[in-house]
Amino acid sequence: MQAADSIEKLSKAIDGWFQPDNIKLKIAIEQTVDEGFFSFEDIKHQIRSLKNATAGVNLLKWAELSGLQPALLSGKNILCLHAGNLPLVGFQDTLSVMMTGGNYVGKISRKDPYLLPAFLEFYSGLNPLSEMRWALNIDNLNITSADALIFAGSEKSASEVRVLLQKESIIRESTPCLIRTAHFSVAYITNNNPETLRNLTEAVFRYGGAGCRSVAIVVAPFGLNDFKCSFTDYVEEFWLNNPQHSKPAPSLFHRYAFNKAMKIEQAWLDDYLIEEQLSKPSDKFILQWIKGDKSTLNDIVEKYRDGLQAVYSTEDLIGQKTADVVIEPLSTAQNPPIWWKPDQIDTIEWLQENAGI
Repeated sequence: MQAADSIEKLSKAIDGWFQPDNIKLKIAIEQTVDEGFFSFEDIKHQIRSLKNATAGVNLLKWAELSGLQPALLSGKNILCLHAGNLPLVGFQDTLSVMMTGGNYVGKISRKDPYLLPAFLEFYSGLNPLSEMRWALNIDNLNITSADALIFAGSEKSASEVRVLLQKESIIRESTPCLIRTAHFSVAYITNNNPETLRNLTEAVFRYGGAGCRSVAIVVAPFGLNDFKCSFTDYVEEFWLNNPQHSKPAPSLFHRYAFNKAMKIEQAWLDDYLIEEQLSKPSDKFILQWIKGDKSTLNDIVEKYRDGLQAVYSTEDLIGQKTADVVIEPLSTAQNPPIWWKPDQIDTIEWLQENAGI
């Protein structure tokens, strides 16, 4: 009953935040768009996705799946260093801390400085006794000896951040740290029907491919040359309604020219490059197309497991595993359920096991 009551309270707050007449949300969106952080279309997509994902029944399901113990982290300071590659990308981590009863302490990304703070202000206004702190600069958080740290970034930046935080006594050497370093996903498609192609287009091109759930490698039973004309029609349709916010560096065209000289099959889309060759995804605005089957997918997942976030496919394979990764629906790539597991780890479970001691 305690879990249901606390989740209902949180659900009402979230629902109120996402209402169309919420002036503070409108202002945060306008500031974000006006200052060029994200496009209005991408923000609108994220807000709609989160509103649907955080409906009360979905929060209750997440609580059940994660074995939520409300208030287990009461009095514990949970430090979240939020990424800024997508709008509101830290929303799930924030809810994880709230649902476990911890004290939320958030370092807000300078790449997304308005949206999440506006929600935190709204929630604090409804719950004035809640222990919540956030700032753009970590020095302004006034925290020492955090009980847990959640951070998203590269392996190199993660190591540097831990050293800095220990030096400033913000965390201890023994502080539990959930470090997320995955940065790309893979799709396996077995047909080219319109629903599959629209879902694939969304999975690849939403947010300009900047999310860790964004598809960077496609495995399909047909080659790029047999497919690119029809696929680019779907891409153009998507871009017509969702103009790409960020543009690639001129070096992307140099890669296209190199591929052409090497006779590598490819499709040049001005702001994106699709190429039929395989390497570990590291550059933005590139989709790699690989002709193959389920065994090809397994080989790729095993080869690039370090850095891989998710694997998507269509109905027949959903719920199956490739290597140690559970295959998710392609349609949820950019609309994940609130209980999705970044790096295959449920954040509530992790917090309770590591900070609830």
